[in-house]
Amino acid sequence: MTLDDGYRDNLTNALPIAEAKGVPITVFVTSGILGNHNGLWWDRLGALLRARPAHVREIDLPIGGRNVRLPLGSSGIRADLDSVRRHLLPLRVTEIERALDAVSEQWQVDSASPPDAGTLNPEDLLQLAASDTVTIGAHTVDHVRLRDRPAREQQDTISGSKRELEQSIGRAVSHFAYPFGRRDDFDDRSVDAVRSAGFDTACTTLPGTARSPADPYRLPRRMVMDWGRLRFRIQMQRWKLG
Repeated sequence: MTLDDGYRDNLTNALPIAEAKGVPITVFVTSGILGNHNGLWWDRLGALLRARPAHVREIDLPIGGRNVRLPLGSSGIRADLDSVRRHLLPLRVTEIERALDAVSEQWQVDSASPPDAGTLNPEDLLQLAASDTVTIGAHTVDHVRLRDRPAREQQDTISGSKRELEQSIGRAVSHFAYPFGRRDDFDDRSVDAVRSAGFDTACTTLPGTARSPADPYRLPRRMVMDWGRLRFRIQMQRWKLG
């Protein structure tokens, strides 16, 4: 089983279950979030949109020196999240954070991540890494969408996450997962950067089963979403039959 990003519930919720069941897990950690109380930007975005003042019907995103205005509220919070997220994904994470700060100030609302979206701190990471059940993998320094980024920028965030995590846990980090992981979220330069950084494997979020001829730097995965028990059982049966 694999878990992405570096949420604290990987330690508090997932680890006890994995240890009790004897299931090995790989936790792909975004190294830059360790000890960062702001959390991950998409959780901040969700908190911001849920706190939107009742009279506000649009969002002004300061992007690239201009304001991008998007309508809100016509199709529900999920549609709003998807709409705003599409415009933020191509940006550097620092630019995204600045845009969220600006909207938070405009609306005079808090954009802190919710309590259940807390991220690991360095002590949590050490506790996770100490378990025989856990393998720590890397997930870039800042969880940027890699595709179309300059090769040097990709190399820095990919190799930087490996270096920082190895320094934190005192052992080799040999596995990587591409942030977001879909076909349009990374490119050949991303794969080259992962290979040259010294990783043995890299996971995507492309659906499928990893078999022996698979490219070790483009491994597919079976994605589990926020399903109920029945939906999960049905999906497991489909995967087994497939």
